Amino acid sequence: MEAYLKYYDLFELPPEATIEEIYKVYAYLKALYTGDAMETTALNTDFSEDLLQDYLSRLDDAYEQLKLLLETKKPALTKKTDVMDEGLSDWIKSIACFSGSALKTVRERMGVDLNDIFAVSRIQPHYLEDIENEHFSSFRAEVFLRSYLIEYTRFLSLDSQKVLADYLPRYRKSQGQA
Repeated sequence: MEAYLKYYDLFELPPEATIEEIYKVYAYLKALYTGDAMETTALNTDFSEDLLQDYLSRLDDAYEQLKLLLETKKPALTKKTDVMDEGLSDWIKSIACFSGSALKTVRERMGVDLNDIFAVSRIQPHYLEDIENEHFSSFRAEVFLRSYLIEYTRFLSLDSQKVLADYLPRYRKSQGQA
């Protein structure tokens, strides 16, 4: 799947984008760069014809690859946790406190790789590891950690509010906050 991420990046779309969304952006960019659009007139002197043709070729290739990917019923990049067995669900409910190591254990028991979470959330795997290892110095502000935790917990179908209530006090304490 990682090979396809560059195509989504070219279109500035998330991996969950539909074929309709992909086509819309593709058609817009093709029209923008092949016509005499006012937005690109100023760029005409900055880009050689070779650069322009290379970009248009990459657009065509990206569209074709993503279209093929979606038409061949790619394995879902959505949550792997949609089918959570009852035993796992009960075990998760029994967790008294969601620490970084608890989150890692939950993720591993679900069979989810950090790259799976990255593919959907776009949170770099090293930040996800830092959450699990409670390397708080990686997060320069609580707002970043909070948003990453919310995305992480949503992916795993966990109660975000419970996880935040358990996890964030340890972050605050490490930062010298009350």
